[in-house]
Amino acid sequence: MSASISSDYRRLSIPVEGGDLAVGCWGPEDGQVVIAVHGITSNHLAMASIAAALPECRVVAPDLRGRGESRNLPGPFGMARHAADVAALIEAVSGGPVVLAGHSMGGFVVAELARTRPDLVTGLVLIDGGLPLQLPPEMDVATAVTASLGPALQRLGMTFLSREAYLDFWRPHPALHADWSPMIETYLDYDLVGEAPELHSSVSADAVSQDSAELFERPPGDDVLAGYSGPARLQLVDKGLLGVEPGLYSPAEQSYWRAQLSRVLVESVPGLNHYTLVTSRVGAERIAAAVRGVMG
Repeated sequence: MSASISSDYRRLSIPVEGGDLAVGCWGPEDGQVVIAVHGITSNHLAMASIAAALPECRVVAPDLRGRGESRNLPGPFGMARHAADVAALIEAVSGGPVVLAGHSMGGFVVAELARTRPDLVTGLVLIDGGLPLQLPPEMDVATAVTASLGPALQRLGMTFLSREAYLDFWRPHPALHADWSPMIETYLDYDLVGEAPELHSSVSADAVSQDSAELFERPPGDDVLAGYSGPARLQLVDKGLLGVEPGLYSPAEQSYWRAQLSRVLVESVPGLNHYTLVTSRVGAERIAAAVRGVMG
């Protein structure tokens, strides 16, 4: 049995503006709540390995607006809209503030929430995301996103004859093939919607387009966390979304952000890429340690 369909896994539906937010939960009902937020073309089951590494916690992970079973929630999208949805989720499942962990674009969502609603946050873990990205020279946002996401973005315009065909599309992915697992298969199967022979990803291309533009925007004074003063950690890997290229943040950018966010503990995680940081057991355990570190 994979971590994603473990015996303590359950589903919730949380009212938000425009409809209901689909949510997955793991762990004891009385455990400390950790809200785990996925990336730009992902869904809540990407957080399954992290939940397995935090068995004492109640890990609560939404399908962000425009993804998974939240795919029919209307736009507009953007970090403020996602942060408002996560705030509604926190208020529905917790009697008080919680620990937030966000992977990739999910890091931008939880950073936005920490800036605007610090009263809802007791600890913050940014997982290879949350810091404004830098556009390569002479490249616009759309080109940069296409280059970095590769197959993850390409699939949004494709249909698939069967569920096995969809898995076959992903198996050669350079960031995943060496660490392929039942958890990854369950996560990918959940993403697939429609009917054969025209199965397709649940992810809204409009949501990805609107959200991606904000990943390159810098807040005033580069004050990423603004009014949030609680414990925070940032996990960074040295390989990116294709598993072979350098990570999202260059050494120079990492040095800049270490100085800019001096109260944030920045941790480098060697040997993993942008995806395996959350899908592998080793990566999930590193994230779990960071989560425990901000619990106080």
